[in-house]
Amino acid sequence: MERIVPIEGMTCAACETTVTAAALELPGVRAARADRRSGRLTLEGERLPADSALDAALADTPYRVGARPWLSRDHTVWRDVTVAAAVVAALAITAYAFGLDERIGTLTSGASAGSLALIALLGVAASVSTCMALVGGLVISLAASVGDDARRAARLRPHLAFNVGRVVGFAVLGGVVGWAGQGLQLSGTALAATMLVAAVVMGVLGLRLTGASPRLAGWQLTLPGRWGAWARTGAGPSTVRKGARAGDLRAAGLGAASFFLPCGFTQAVQVYALSTGSAAAGAAVMAVFALGTTPGLLAAGAAASAARRSSTGRALRVVGVVVVAFALVTGAGAVTTLAPGLGFGGLTPTERTANVADVRGAQEVTTVVEADGYSPEVSVVYAGENVRWRLEPEWVGCASLITAPSLGLDSIDVLTGPATVEFTAGEPGTYAYSCAMGMYTGAFVVIDRPEA
Repeated sequence: MERIVPIEGMTCAACETTVTAAALELPGVRAARADRRSGRLTLEGERLPADSALDAALADTPYRVGARPWLSRDHTVWRDVTVAAAVVAALAITAYAFGLDERIGTLTSGASAGSLALIALLGVAASVSTCMALVGGLVISLAASVGDDARRAARLRPHLAFNVGRVVGFAVLGGVVGWAGQGLQLSGTALAATMLVAAVVMGVLGLRLTGASPRLAGWQLTLPGRWGAWARTGAGPSTVRKGARAGDLRAAGLGAASFFLPCGFTQAVQVYALSTGSAAAGAAVMAVFALGTTPGLLAAGAAASAARRSSTGRALRVVGVVVVAFALVTGAGAVTTLAPGLGFGGLTPTERTANVADVRGAQEVTTVVEADGYSPEVSVVYAGENVRWRLEPEWVGCASLITAPSLGLDSIDVLTGPATVEFTAGEPGTYAYSCAMGMYTGAFVVIDRPEA
């Protein structure tokens, strides 16, 4: 006989083990298998226990018989989430009001363009801004993989492995990029689609951490069971050491794989590594950038581990709200890149902007790359005429890698200095462009030249 029983509260492999062990203690149960993803316990036996007996067996655990609801019924969860959301919003508004992003940008402007010192500072800026929105989800996942009763060294170990793997992986892959010298970038559309997927995954992770949706808590990407067994520790010291090594290798591999996450800072530095045309130079550039991100990522890992050990789960819910906020920012950037004209639909200018002048048979346009985007944000040119677009960087960072498919232009790199590109203005209309992550946007508005 087989029976399937819904179980509330299972979110991890240890949860499955606990529920299965409790079920096997009951008379008449020959076999039991718990599945956290479906929230179900499968029982096999001749005389299976009633739900009340199973509930009694689970009395000393966080789990109970019953289907997991979509929304939590715990008012303290919603109180903590509301407070955390208000605090995060207030901090974001404060940061914007005081121009903290520009203050971070001044760090990068103090070094000579293209130097390794600049690359390291870009890494520091990335680890506390846009890249944290993507890599932060991985860091929090690592913190969640360590048991609540683990010692401080054990909690720190996967984060150290992650960052070591990140530095080594970035060096190796940076060498490949420098050696290839061309063709290793995602297009703007592909990059935006990747960002959108990353934002969705991050959003689900953040909601799981908040505890606001018990049903959603069961949705997670997991390794196949055989892979998990490879890393699972047993009772013996040798087994523990093997499990630790396997966990370190997984964390290091995850760090190396973060090279491919579509962070604007990372993309900009990858373009610079690409431009070196040297395996050694490309490896050095990417390794130094990864080293620059290490302090911020280690701090995030320590904070996430501390939240994980919180007895009330309140700190973990705060971390979840932060991850959701990052997901919203990343998703908004992806949508902006996929549909760049959304913010400029109502523009109807009648004359060219002051940054446009006729020079040597072309409309010469000057746009300055600043800490908060492009200045001016909108340039107006005449239709059907050649445009010479000069981009001058006053700040180096995420905005320094520009994608402008609507203008027929490939990625434009102003990381190491000014860049000039040419195109022919098409039919009257609005042609938007953005940084690689879609965080900063601008547009060309094309109008007919007035008759003399």
